[in-house]
Amino acid sequence: MSTPSALPTGARLLHVGPHKTGTTALQSAFHQARSDAAQQGVRYLSRSQHDARAARYVTDRMVAGRDPARAAKAWRAVVEGFTAPGPERRVFSSEFLSDATDEQVARIIGELGSEDLWVAITLRPLARILSSQYQQGLQRQSPHTYDAWLRMVLAEDVSAPEPREFWNRHRHDALARRWAGHVGPERVVVIVLDPRDHAFLPHAFERLLGLRPETLAGQDARENRSLSADEAELLRRFNASYAGLGLQPDHYVRLFRHLKDHLKEREPGPDEASLVTPDWAVDRANAIGAAMASTIRDLGVQVYGDLDSISATPTSGVSATPEPPTTVDAGVAAWFGAGLALAAQRLATPGDAAPGPAAGVPPKGLRGRLSRRG
Repeated sequence: MSTPSALPTGARLLHVGPHKTGTTALQSAFHQARSDAAQQGVRYLSRSQHDARAARYVTDRMVAGRDPARAAKAWRAVVEGFTAPGPERRVFSSEFLSDATDEQVARIIGELGSEDLWVAITLRPLARILSSQYQQGLQRQSPHTYDAWLRMVLAEDVSAPEPREFWNRHRHDALARRWAGHVGPERVVVIVLDPRDHAFLPHAFERLLGLRPETLAGQDARENRSLSADEAELLRRFNASYAGLGLQPDHYVRLFRHLKDHLKEREPGPDEASLVTPDWAVDRANAIGAAMASTIRDLGVQVYGDLDSISATPTSGVSATPEPPTTVDAGVAAWFGAGLALAAQRLATPGDAAPGPAAGVPPKGLRGRLSRRG
C-alpha cells in the first residue's frame, strides 16, 4: 500500500473532506497536537478544533442565526494564516469545503493563491458513508425513513435538495476534478482510509506534513458515534411532528445545536440495533464507487491507499432495508426529552433566546403534544 512523501517546506495544505471520512478525528488530533506540531514547523490554522464557520461562510452555507460578520472574520483569519510570510507548513481542514461549487473553488484559490498550495481529499467506501449521511440529514430536520432516503439518493436524481447535496459532496471523482481544475492534478492528494488500520489517516498526514510519527496518531481523537436505530427513528418522528406544528426551521437549527451534544453523550446499550444498509444499496454504491475510482485514476492525482477498496464493501445478507422500530425504548425517549429541556434552557439565555411567546418555552401545541405522549 502506497504512503505519501512530505510536501515541500512552506507548503500549504487544504483538507476539503468530504464528510464522514475521518475528518472529526483528524481535526481533533490536529487541535490536541497544535503546540507539538508548531515546534516541528507545522501550523494548524483552525482557532478551535474545527473552524467550520469559516468554511461555511466561503461556501455560502451559513447556519441560521449565526453572525455572518463573525464568519467572514473567521475566513479572513484562515486566508491571512495561509498567505502570511513564513517557512512553516500550514494546514486547514474542513469537510464543508467539499460543498464548494466550481465558482466557489475558484474564489477560494483566488484568495489563498495557488503557489505552494496542495489539496487533500480523504475517501472511504460510499457504502459505508450512506447511513452516516442519512443520520446527518436527520439532524437537519429530514423526515425520511432510511429506506426512502436510500432510494431517493441512489437514484441519483439531483432535482431534490438532499440528493443534490449528497452527490455534490460524495461524487468523489467530481470533487477531485473540481479542485484539480484549479490547482492542478499534481497538487491534489487523495488518501483512501484503511478500515483495518485506524491510524492510517493520521499517519498519512504526519508524512505529508513532515511530522514525527505519532504526533497525530498518538492523540486521543475519536469520531462522533453513530445513532442507534431507536435514536434515529425517535429523531425522525420528532422532525415530522415539529414540521407538522408549523414551527420555523431556524428555531430547529438553534434547538438542535444545544441538543446534539447531549444525544451523543448517551452510550447505547449492547443490544441496541444499528441502522443496516441492505445489499441492494451496497451493490449500487459499490458500482458507483468503481466508476469513481476509474475516473480518479484518469485524473492523474496522487493516490495513497487502496483506491479499489471504495468499491469493495461486502454485503451482509440483508435483502431489504429493515423497517424502523415501531416502539422506542423508554430510556432513549427519556434521554431525548431531557435533552430538549436542556436545549430550551440554553436557548433562554441572553443572546440566544428562542423565537416565540416565551424564550426557551416550547410553543403551546408542542407542550400539549409532549405531555400527552408522556
